[in-house]
Amino acid sequence: MMRARILGFLCALAACASHHGSTKNDADATLTIGPPTSELLILNGAPATEDFTATLTYPDGSTKDVTGQVTFSIDSGFGSFTAQTLAMTTAGKATVLGAWSDKSATAQVIARVKDIRVDPSLPANTPDLFANGTEDPATAPSVVYPPAGVVMPRNLGDFEVHWTDATAHDIYEISLTTEFADVKAYVGGGNGAAAAGPNPGWMSFLAAEWLAAVGYEPTVQYRVRALLSSNPGTIGAGAPRMVQLTNEDMLGGMYYWAATSSTGGAYGIFRHDMSEPGVPAEQYMTTVQAGRCVACHVLSRDGKEMAITYDGGNWSNNTNTAAMVDVASSARQDLSNKWNFGTFTPDGAKFLSAYLGTITVRRYADQSAIVAMPSAGPATHPDLSPDGTKLVYVRPTGFGTDWSFTQGGIYWRTYDANTDTFGPETPLVVDSSNNYYPSWSPDGNWVLFNRAPSGDAYNNANASLYVIKATGGPAMELTAADQAPAGLTNSWGRWAPFQQTLGANAEPMFWVTVSSKRDFGVRLVGQARPQIWMTPFFPNQASSSVDPSNAPFRLPFQDITSDNHIAQWTQKVVTTQ
Repeated sequence: MMRARILGFLCALAACASHHGSTKNDADATLTIGPPTSELLILNGAPATEDFTATLTYPDGSTKDVTGQVTFSIDSGFGSFTAQTLAMTTAGKATVLGAWSDKSATAQVIARVKDIRVDPSLPANTPDLFANGTEDPATAPSVVYPPAGVVMPRNLGDFEVHWTDATAHDIYEISLTTEFADVKAYVGGGNGAAAAGPNPGWMSFLAAEWLAAVGYEPTVQYRVRALLSSNPGTIGAGAPRMVQLTNEDMLGGMYYWAATSSTGGAYGIFRHDMSEPGVPAEQYMTTVQAGRCVACHVLSRDGKEMAITYDGGNWSNNTNTAAMVDVASSARQDLSNKWNFGTFTPDGAKFLSAYLGTITVRRYADQSAIVAMPSAGPATHPDLSPDGTKLVYVRPTGFGTDWSFTQGGIYWRTYDANTDTFGPETPLVVDSSNNYYPSWSPDGNWVLFNRAPSGDAYNNANASLYVIKATGGPAMELTAADQAPAGLTNSWGRWAPFQQTLGANAEPMFWVTVSSKRDFGVRLVGQARPQIWMTPFFPNQASSSVDPSNAPFRLPFQDITSDNHIAQWTQKVVTTQ
């Protein structure tokens, strides 16, 4: 019997050794993964790969390979693992985590991006021409877009650089660089509008190139160098310029009205999902989908409901002139109601419409009128605060139509969606100017609006952007965003839906878009074609009476041949899955 017990004990030890590969106690072992540090090169967009190993080390110094039993992971923004093989796709410094049972270990990996793109019209050895020449700042091209010191969303996508060149160069090198990235494109130039200046040119980095270069860095530098192919010894080289990048990706969706197209294409409402950089705006409800002109539009903050109007304003000779839309299915509820402007309650259940100077509360489900808002004068351009408890709107002195009036004053009042009752009218901005198109910031602390010193609200060439604290106080112009001189028709200012931060101190900021007829680098010069531009808004600066805006940039997903207006934002682009 004793012999049987000993044999059984030995068999149990053998089974344990077979299961763990050792008779040692794994709980006493230390897990490490390797290599502990590594540096990888992502070349021309191809992921850089590396195999990792995992080892248990016991107190007596012996080891056991447990690579096949460890789960490896990395921040998905940098890359991904297949078993123990890392595929790194984005530049930067990242941590690899290995997990086994109740143990974990880390390793550090640095990925550098090197990307070279040569336009097919140029010789394949073009990069070599820039390798050995002498740089001459005096003959450098002049960068005209983007503006110096620009702030951009880190997931912007397509990134354009424009320049003019007083020297007869014929090859241009445009670069994006960070601590971890070196992305270069070589183009021939000369493709800009002649009115822009001498030898105008531009190029666009692809979204994949931009995202790979930017990684998680707080800034990125771009630079333009140029040479003459017949005499490559001298390189016209300007100084690098910096783009500041938001700490977070930009999210939300933008729906805008493309009024006309110089190419004769569809016009109406287009949309873009900011989480899809590099994707052009898509037709949502244009002359193709609706069979008629769809223009003014309003969306609920969650992006599920939309109110639209057909065929211009007031429609005195038409029926079925406005509609409610289920955004996911694009199903329209066409009834014989009319409105020119409006705003949704936060839950999308009600819609406050403006028509002929009267604001009416309606049910989204059937457009039925619940109550008309009392007012001491014509009221239009309504916008509800994000929490739905406050309404801002315009009361014009010289009222003509909802979109055409003079000397608009901005008022606000409380609103109770449960009882559909309003508080007393309170003036916010009332002066000799024409103030219109007010909208609440996402935090409800600021009101953005348009101001024209005189004249009509409709398409006023001298419109500019202003903000005011929701609690009142002096109004402040977004001077950097407006860009001198006047006459750019900076109209329809609207807030993007989410707050972001900038820099190591996480300075809070919001995004503001505006329709503007300003020139766009060397591509749109003297054409007065409205496009949608974006600027950051820094509330802390505004609170300190410092211009809270910055030099704006053009949103790249727009059709440059169309006239683009009325950018309306939602928290999400809703589609039918």
